[in-house]
Amino acid sequence: MIANFFNKTKPATIFILVALLFVYYFTATFLLHSAELSINFLIKRISFFVFIALMLMIVNFIVKKNKLTKDNSYALLLIVILFGTFPEAMFSYKIVLANIALLLGFRKIYSLRSGVDTKLKLFDASFWIAIATIFYSWSIFFVLLVYLGMIIHQKITVKNLFIPIVGFVTPMLIYFTYCLYFEDAEFFYNRFNYELNLDLDSYTSLKLLIPLLFLSLALLWSLLKVTPKVVSVRNNFKFSWDVLINHLLISAVIVVLAPTKNGSELLFFIFPAAVIVANLMHHIKSKIFKNAILYAFLLISVFVYFL
Repeated sequence: MIANFFNKTKPATIFILVALLFVYYFTATFLLHSAELSINFLIKRISFFVFIALMLMIVNFIVKKNKLTKDNSYALLLIVILFGTFPEAMFSYKIVLANIALLLGFRKIYSLRSGVDTKLKLFDASFWIAIATIFYSWSIFFVLLVYLGMIIHQKITVKNLFIPIVGFVTPMLIYFTYCLYFEDAEFFYNRFNYELNLDLDSYTSLKLLIPLLFLSLALLWSLLKVTPKVVSVRNNFKFSWDVLINHLLISAVIVVLAPTKNGSELLFFIFPAAVIVANLMHHIKSKIFKNAILYAFLLISVFVYFL
């Protein structure tokens, strides 16, 4: 059964997940972008798949290093399935590149729990968020997560409050200098054009509505079931759980405000959502129920291609 197989992290599970991601990626390529098919197009797609797989490896590192779940692969499995469920998330170059940079920043935020090299981590986290902002301007909202992580992990000092600002401004100044050198300052300013789009009509289409409803119900159940258990136990995971919830909320804000709503913006939401639901899977004792949830996610990820 699927729940038993991914109940432990093994090299075989990582290989199978990358293979499943490959199937989702190229199925979506042929079904959604077949009009563009050519040798050059396929070479670009294969090359870009490497970045998608890299994202999965970074997520695996963050989850295991910071113990965001127990020793299982449910989070990675759910991330791969959600990629397949929202395939446009795999084809927006700027959003994928922004999320790779963000993951490198999140790695530092979640590791604040260790208390080691706090100032360097605050700088690095903001630095990577700034790079993500250059790719996708709405990524700037995650600067708030740096400060929330600082508050949650009780790392507030006067110096620490200013370090994220320095970290964020550094790549921005470098990028602005680059644009100014080539006499294209206007290009720099246009990268940060925050046009609001609160039109959520695209989410009424069944291919987005059905999986979003199911994911939302799973998230709500996860938060209601896991949060009381986490709060009742005094350990470091309590702090990580608080960061995860705030991460999810900030991601939801970005999704709502995103200028383009075709499913690609949901990539910001996938990481915290998958980790939170993975914690629910650990707390469900019934193997039948656990398998039913995972199979439901899998079936939805296939069903959306027929809508």
